[in-house]
Amino acid sequence: MNTSFEVLNKILQGEHMAIEQYQAYIGKLTDGPLRNHLSAILTDHKNHATRISYYIQTNGGQAEEGVGLGGIIADWKTRLTNMGEATPLEILEHLYDGEDKGLARAVQYSERSLSSAEKEVLNPIFSDEHDHLKQLQSLRAGLYSNI
Repeated sequence: MNTSFEVLNKILQGEHMAIEQYQAYIGKLTDGPLRNHLSAILTDHKNHATRISYYIQTNGGQAEEGVGLGGIIADWKTRLTNMGEATPLEILEHLYDGEDKGLARAVQYSERSLSSAEKEVLNPIFSDEHDHLKQLQSLRAGLYSNI
C-alpha cells in the first residue's frame, strides 16, 4: 500500500467486512437483547464506514466500497459456520475474534502509513472498536456464567 488513500480504503474494507459479519449473525438470532446489542454495534460499523468514505472523498480520493477478496472468503466462512445452528456463545466468539483481528490490522496500517491528521479521523473509530471488544467480552462472560 503506497498512498494513504490505499491504507484508508483497506481500513474501510475492514469496516465493510464487519458489517457483513454482523448482518449474517444478527440474521440468525431471534428478537431479544443480544440481537439488539449486536444491531447497535452494526450501526457503529456502518457509521465508521460512512466517516471513512466521506474523509477519503472530501480529500481527493476515491472510496472503494465492498469487502474485497478477503471479505468474500470471510463471508463464505461465516455462511459455512452458520449452516448448522450457531449458538449465541459461538456467535459472540466469532464476532469477538473478527473484531479483535480487524482492529489490530487497522491500527497497524494506521501506525505505519498515515499522517497525524488521518490518524485523528480514525482515533474515535478505533476507540469505538475497543469498546465493541469490551462489550462482546462482557456478553460472552454473561453467557458463560449462565451455562
